[in-house]
Amino acid sequence: MEILTKSSILTSQDIANKEEATIISGNLLVDNGYVQKEYVDSMLEKLEKEGYATYIGNGVAIPHGMENGKKYVKSTGISIVQCPDGVEWNGETAYIVVGIAAKDDDHMDVLSKLAELIEDPKDAEKFWKLDDVDLIYKEFTSSK
Repeated sequence: MEILTKSSILTSQDIANKEEATIISGNLLVDNGYVQKEYVDSMLEKLEKEGYATYIGNGVAIPHGMENGKKYVKSTGISIVQCPDGVEWNGETAYIVVGIAAKDDDHMDVLSKLAELIEDPKDAEKFWKLDDVDLIYKEFTSSK
């Protein structure tokens, strides 16, 4: 199963808060078969208990589940939610929300690709405004 599918990408979303963003990104993971619905609760628990671990900088948040939530992961996958107006996240603003579900250490590849794409603030900013699912998919799946 692909780690990212076009059907797990949403663009131009108007999101009220980080909890809603987490639920949307988690539901994309559920709808695309990566996780059981209980994983979304684990993502919300992570947000509440270890929220500092869910914002990585340059306008990007990475909601994911608690360690004990891994039992709800069927296969490694990510969802991408783009919100051009941003959503408040731990005193920062997230424009891209990348939901992560990982079996074992599979997520390390996902995180390294994400880090590569957003390490330069100008590159990250490009994604804030990019509302083309095909282009987002291509950027995340191409090997550079």
